[in-house]
Amino acid sequence: MVKRGKAKNLVIACSGAKHIAEKIAKKSKSAYVETVLERFPDTELKVRLGKKSLKGKNVYLIQSFYKSDEDEMDINDRLMEVLFSAYTAKELKAKKIFLIAPYLAYLREDKRFEKNESINARILAELFKIFNKVYVLEPHLHRFKSFTEFFPNAKKISLSNEVATYIQKNVKNSKREVILVGPDMESEQWVKPVAKKLNAEHVILKKTRFSSRKVKVHGKKVSKNKVIVIDDIISTGGTMIEAGRLLRAKKIYFIGMHGLFAEGALKKLKKKGRVVVSNSIPSKASKLDCTGVLAEIIK
Repeated sequence: MVKRGKAKNLVIACSGAKHIAEKIAKKSKSAYVETVLERFPDTELKVRLGKKSLKGKNVYLIQSFYKSDEDEMDINDRLMEVLFSAYTAKELKAKKIFLIAPYLAYLREDKRFEKNESINARILAELFKIFNKVYVLEPHLHRFKSFTEFFPNAKKISLSNEVATYIQKNVKNSKREVILVGPDMESEQWVKPVAKKLNAEHVILKKTRFSSRKVKVHGKKVSKNKVIVIDDIISTGGTMIEAGRLLRAKKIYFIGMHGLFAEGALKKLKKKGRVVVSNSIPSKASKLDCTGVLAEIIK
């Protein structure tokens, strides 16, 4: 545990971020506690915010919204946990309440595709008005170009420096032998900043989606000694694997900001190349450390 006396900033680790929250607290020189959860027989959650006083503190709740095989908590549980925590912090007279979301779910549904369908991204923004500010690491924005269109108290946090640094340290080759690839048009927002930092060549492919699991990637075949495919989320790995059909390289790297790795995706991708994601969600491929950039928010 981190002991910081009467620190004005209090980091509260929620269930989805206990693997990184204490490190963030140390780097930001903040006091630290963890949520204590109980589950009633009917699956209701009971939340307690440690034992430190919250009065007059700047409270930073840290929560990643994901489901893993090792954890009984699912995305909806984590959402309720963070809402109960925020309203409790307000009742206990916290000065300000912030959410740091290394991975934030419920952003893909940002328009009404069918009659009477919920627009989850907009509803999430309404629910999170309790926070003075919501900081989201590499959010999965689709049709919205920025948070300002629907989520006024949210701010995007970039991992491009961490990705560029990883490539510089681990992909030892001249830039003429390396190319960065985006598997679809949306991925350009992650590929382009890294390519600029590295002064590297990049290409963006096109994707047609037929369902949540079936896609087809189009474009010219990419031939280089080393190819680095970059996207924000690796879920089933379908997009990355499909992009791999167009790659001709001695070494392929699949880099994602967030690794959900559903349906055995990590095992499938490892057969094709090296897989690297951030530790926004814990996994064996978590080689990009997001704690430094998130600690800077609190500093």
